[in-house]
Amino acid sequence: MSKEGDHHYVPQFHLKRWEGRDEKLLQWERIRFNNKLVRSPVTTAATAYVPGLYALEEVISDEVQQIETKVFGKIETEASPILEKLINQGASKLTVVERYWWTMYLNASVFRVPHVIARLKAEGAQIAERELSKDIDEFVALKGNAPEKTLFEWTKNHAPSRIANFGLKTLLRLLDNERAIDRIIHLQWHVRDVTAASRRLLLGDDPFCRVNDLYNPRTLIAMPLSPTRVFFGTDAGDIVRSVMTTNTPREIVHRMNVETLRKTRRFVYGDAERSFIEKYLPLHPQ
Repeated sequence: MSKEGDHHYVPQFHLKRWEGRDEKLLQWERIRFNNKLVRSPVTTAATAYVPGLYALEEVISDEVQQIETKVFGKIETEASPILEKLINQGASKLTVVERYWWTMYLNASVFRVPHVIARLKAEGAQIAERELSKDIDEFVALKGNAPEKTLFEWTKNHAPSRIANFGLKTLLRLLDNERAIDRIIHLQWHVRDVTAASRRLLLGDDPFCRVNDLYNPRTLIAMPLSPTRVFFGTDAGDIVRSVMTTNTPREIVHRMNVETLRKTRRFVYGDAERSFIEKYLPLHPQ
């Protein structure tokens, strides 16, 4: 759970799996103005967060942190021991309830990252203004002597939170999307132990990986659980054989790390050769 105001989009209980004996993890990032690669030891509390990322606007103080505390806080509380169980016992030992909460954690990982939140907020504001600015007969009939010409103007003046938080309300609907939840929970779940590989798995700041559309009959989802365990979900038997048997631990680590780095928006965590990070971590546009 993040400290008040600092909303972690990669939960600290997950990041802690990459800590060393000094209780710090290695963080890689590129400096924005020159793309220089920098490696720094950081604590889990000091990374992968944005102040007020999920904060509600134009509401009373008691409601500002609702999404962070009541939604993501609940998901993280339930998912933390499940992560431990996946690492130590594998996916086959999960109960139905544990599968549900791990599904919620995976689904939340898709949408809670900063670039998605920014897009939802921007698109939400545009949709709200466009739809509420239309000629609405009911509003005209009921507005009486109100000076506002459109429902958008009225809402902006009298119920600003509805417009300001439109995008975050969309986020809540995405988190509870029954179709996505049903799809993920019914995939075949497996955890691959890659301890035998000479290198370790990395964790990125956008950790949910997917090959093919989620609803494609040959979808594959994946997420590093620790430096030596990776979670997979698929509906194809040959993919199961590939990730669990055919591919060596070294091949799995390489492919996962390449995908992790390519998806990274800012930070990636873990022990790796600088040349490898340099090769695959995206450059900032100049």
